[in-house]
Amino acid sequence: MLGGVVDGDFEVQTVIGQGSHAEVYRAMQRSVGNRVVALKVLSRHYLNIPESDFRRAAQNLVREGELLGSLHAACFVDVYRTGVLPDQRPYIALEFAEGKTLAQVSSGTTRLRLDQIVDVLHEWAEGLAELHARGFVHRDVTPANAVLSETVFGTQRVQVYDFGTAAPATGRPDRFRTGYDRDRPQGTPAYMSPEVASGNTVDARSDQYQIAAIAYELLTGVRPIAVAGPGAAALLEALRGTAPLPSRSVSELRPDLPASVQEVVHKALSRVPDARFEGVQHFVQALEAAVAGVVPAAPQPVGLLRRMLSLVGVGA
Repeated sequence: MLGGVVDGDFEVQTVIGQGSHAEVYRAMQRSVGNRVVALKVLSRHYLNIPESDFRRAAQNLVREGELLGSLHAACFVDVYRTGVLPDQRPYIALEFAEGKTLAQVSSGTTRLRLDQIVDVLHEWAEGLAELHARGFVHRDVTPANAVLSETVFGTQRVQVYDFGTAAPATGRPDRFRTGYDRDRPQGTPAYMSPEVASGNTVDARSDQYQIAAIAYELLTGVRPIAVAGPGAAALLEALRGTAPLPSRSVSELRPDLPASVQEVVHKALSRVPDARFEGVQHFVQALEAAVAGVVPAAPQPVGLLRRMLSLVGVGA
């Protein structure tokens, strides 16, 4: 597709990423002043599978675009257009998120400051709460699916763009879901909740566990579960076990933080969903309160301006 033009409007420039389900390209939208967009297209390998499976995969990408386009939280990228290529693969034209992924930032030599971590989690939690209020669970909340960019105010904005795993929340255990694979449950094992790994019922508290796993990593520099063996199998085995989570306490790794930070993060990382917070925003609010004495308060004019901009959908 490189160098080609999609729907007479999107000039494809470079490949941003390729996964098992979709390919993402950087493109210029000619009709809107050469606006830079991210073009998400159903993966080419679906052209070589049975037609019924192709239709199912295509419908999933179309539903992803519809769901993302219906959300209004500041952390979600905008959907500009959806369409179909000549080979019948659907595409979604998305707002281009400029910056590094949170995974790239967290693996670098410079850590986010505590106030930046709280800001990122707060904005992300607002978006997840909107998704949950619509009756959906994201199921794959990971640092690789979030892009950080700095605003003109010097604060960090998080933008989330991948909703390929989002599904309606149901009371039915995952192991009875069509297409369930115990060896490859849906999601990223390093941030997966125990209930997803075990095939149990998955609801909004699973996303809370995942955002807490990201918070733990941002705070400590390591992931919540330490395993002896490599790969996903060792992580899945640990998630299905009974050992306490996380493997090492926050206070052990960050003795400079208040003990209340550990209490909050460990509660959200509980193996039992009922032992976690009521909602993802409750977790982040509790974390904000726990670090209130450590993080300096933002100057009032900037804080007020950020709240005003958030009302009109501007991520400041």
